Amino acid sequence: MKTWKKRTVTTVTLSLACGCLLVACSNNSGNKEGETPATTQKKGNISVTIYDRGNIPQGMGTIDNNRWTKWLNETGPATAKYVPIPRGESVQKLNILFASGNAPDVIEEFDANFRDQLVQQKQIMPVDDLIQKYSTTYKELMQKYPELKKASTKSDGKQYEFGRVQKLTGFQALFIREDWLKKLGLKEPETVEDLFNVAKAFTENDPDGNGQKDTYGIALSGETGSSISTMFQDVSWVVEGGKLVHDWERAKAAVTFKKRLFDAGLADKDFLTDKNGQKALQDWINGKTGIFVGRTVDPLNYSTYYEPLKKNVPSAEVKAIKLPKSPYGRFAVGVNNPVQMTTVVNAKAKDPEAVMKYIDFMASKSTGEMLRYGTPEVDSAKNANGCYAPKDIQQFSKEVSWNNDFQLLLQQIEMEPCASVASQLDASQPMQKDFIELIKQNNEANLSSDVQYAPITYSEHMPALPEDLKVVNTNVSKITDFYSKAVVSGASYSVDQAFTDAKDMWAKSGGAKLEEFYLKWYDEKKDTAFLAKDMWKFIKN
Repeated sequence: MKTWKKRTVTTVTLSLACGCLLVACSNNSGNKEGETPATTQKKGNISVTIYDRGNIPQGMGTIDNNRWTKWLNETGPATAKYVPIPRGESVQKLNILFASGNAPDVIEEFDANFRDQLVQQKQIMPVDDLIQKYSTTYKELMQKYPELKKASTKSDGKQYEFGRVQKLTGFQALFIREDWLKKLGLKEPETVEDLFNVAKAFTENDPDGNGQKDTYGIALSGETGSSISTMFQDVSWVVEGGKLVHDWERAKAAVTFKKRLFDAGLADKDFLTDKNGQKALQDWINGKTGIFVGRTVDPLNYSTYYEPLKKNVPSAEVKAIKLPKSPYGRFAVGVNNPVQMTTVVNAKAKDPEAVMKYIDFMASKSTGEMLRYGTPEVDSAKNANGCYAPKDIQQFSKEVSWNNDFQLLLQQIEMEPCASVASQLDASQPMQKDFIELIKQNNEANLSSDVQYAPITYSEHMPALPEDLKVVNTNVSKITDFYSKAVVSGASYSVDQAFTDAKDMWAKSGGAKLEEFYLKWYDEKKDTAFLAKDMWKFIKN
């Protein structure tokens, strides 16, 4: 696999109640210069799903009748009836709607497997002709970003989905307590062995100076444990000899290293019960863990991973570093998905032209800016960077920042440079300035020229499995239980035994059929599928 091209990218995070608040530099008129206002055109009637998270502030109405639904219908080219879909039960609800013949015209859903199911069941329409006949904005976006078409084209060669494009940035970050490194006379780890030795010193040599043995070298639950797997390229499917194959060797190396950390007492002994990583997070922000994986792209990251640590331990110094090298290479901790598919069209939509005009409107820069920043000089104002930022954070959270689920076709990349959250953090505030530097460090770590993306592609862009192989995939996924058991069982259950049991389950559950499917897919589609090499194009200065 080729390596990343080196770039320096700066993204930052601002603590808000919810949603991604970024910044903009242009006006929010809702129409391009020279365009006929949508309100003067004949409007079609369509129905559109909208996630219902129960997060609308008091006094703002309901998810299907509020400030933003009214603005979209008044300003846009179609009159949309919004159909609430409970976020935590979206697939179940949509299945019921399709089965009853009441599914909306436009379905917005993050679950790629469900969208693939709709394709296989012919519940949604190919959109190639729709785009050619009726689109202007989205057609232009596809010309500018041909990966939109590549990512939405299925095995029959037809395009079924609409999506959004954003700049490629470091998503997950390997944080290390730099003040602990300095106190113990250590260098940041460059290799797997270095990582073990640093974690050992952080555990045993009293780095916080309180005279007690109460620190962990490294977390093992949550995203930190997953990133240790990434360090060994333990990502299930890897390319060897030009073929896509299921890996055992890398997985075994990752499990062996985790067991070594656990047996040496360098991580929380109860990490397996920390299902969502919240215990590891608390240990990090309370200054008890030296190496931890967090994030640097979400609006809540600053207030989740950094601000509370500094309040609890004012002397803490944090650095975002590269994943250490393993025998299999050096890999990115984690990057975002630069081309994300979000939207499909019901095969029974009665007015496809109105649907396409609506999608064009929702994908336009001016609509995105209005949804993201609200009305200029009312909700937001230009800051020192020339970008729009909230005039009043609390009022903005109530009026604007909860509307993220109307932004599933927002083209963030078109809103650069003001799409970077960095443009609205205040560098005159020490902690915010520190976090800006952390984000810069993390982008350099994840996108450096000597770093590779470990998987063959982002999970969303892997091929859709037929129904019988979905069952196989679910069954073989249970082999990770053997790995977890090996990590915590000492000499009573070895890594070798775990992999003997795992391979036996893989064989009995039909794993060979999965291998045959993926091998065939890669052989046939490696030149046309959206793969890691396509992600590199979205590294922007």
